[in-house]
Amino acid sequence: MLRKLWLATILTLLVVLLVVGCQKTNSITIKLEKTVSADQLKQMVKSKTNYYYVGFDWRLSPSEDVKRYTPLLNYLERQTGYNFRLRVFPQNVDIAKEMSEGRVQFSIIGPLSVLRAEKYGVKSLVIGITENGTSSYRTMIVTQRDSSINKIQDLRGRTLAFSSRTSTQGYLIPRIMLAQAKIDLSELASFESFQSYEDAANAVLGGRFDAAALQDTLAEKLAAEGLVKIIAVSDYFPSGGIAVASGIDPVTAAAVQKALLNFQPQGKDRDDLYQWNNSEMPKGFAALEGDPYAVYRPWIKKFGLLN
Repeated sequence: MLRKLWLATILTLLVVLLVVGCQKTNSITIKLEKTVSADQLKQMVKSKTNYYYVGFDWRLSPSEDVKRYTPLLNYLERQTGYNFRLRVFPQNVDIAKEMSEGRVQFSIIGPLSVLRAEKYGVKSLVIGITENGTSSYRTMIVTQRDSSINKIQDLRGRTLAFSSRTSTQGYLIPRIMLAQAKIDLSELASFESFQSYEDAANAVLGGRFDAAALQDTLAEKLAAEGLVKIIAVSDYFPSGGIAVASGIDPVTAAAVQKALLNFQPQGKDRDDLYQWNNSEMPKGFAALEGDPYAVYRPWIKKFGLLN
């Protein structure tokens, strides 16, 4: 008897819920003239949040890169009135493509990434000023202190650690150095691209690889600490900077560019920064003159790095 009463109660509740649900559904009216296009929706979202997302090529580790770049974004917010957020991608993600698809509007990237992104309408806003006071930097190849490798020619038959294949200092310039020394990749015992300069350095320090191609500032720091020896130094090449995606309002881009050019990391803005001297633009940013990355173009084509 109790079981029958329980089942009847459940059936009664289901009927009530069904009726109420139908009444609520029938009361909803969709007005097609109130719908918006995809572009209008993007504008509505943008006006509500007013966020511009900033991507970056990995330099050291993502956590260190985030700590270093977040104060820069805070500076830009104070100077422009816009809101910025860092967006961290896995190393194998193509930042250029992310910019083309609207997932990031600005990027802190090297020359190779900029040139790969040109096909998407990405343009450089500013170029970084390095420790030497110019917009140029070098790559250095390092080995363990007691290694028998003493010059770049000694790399034949040895293992070499690169940084990411989209890295200028960690991959493109080392490839140029090898080509100038008439060393083909096939003459190495093996080679591998790591996610960051830090990972490439650790591959040598841990004895897994004979040598590593590093950005000059990191190589010099490790050498000064007696951890590695430098066996090859590249010529100076144009440094990286900050780029803007296509379709960004010119007024917004101009405001960001002006703020970056006024950025004084070794002056009035120094106290708010985190280890900015270890970045690739320790002295701030400069305006672009002509095609600063022209020297890279034939090499990128030769190595097939545009795809």
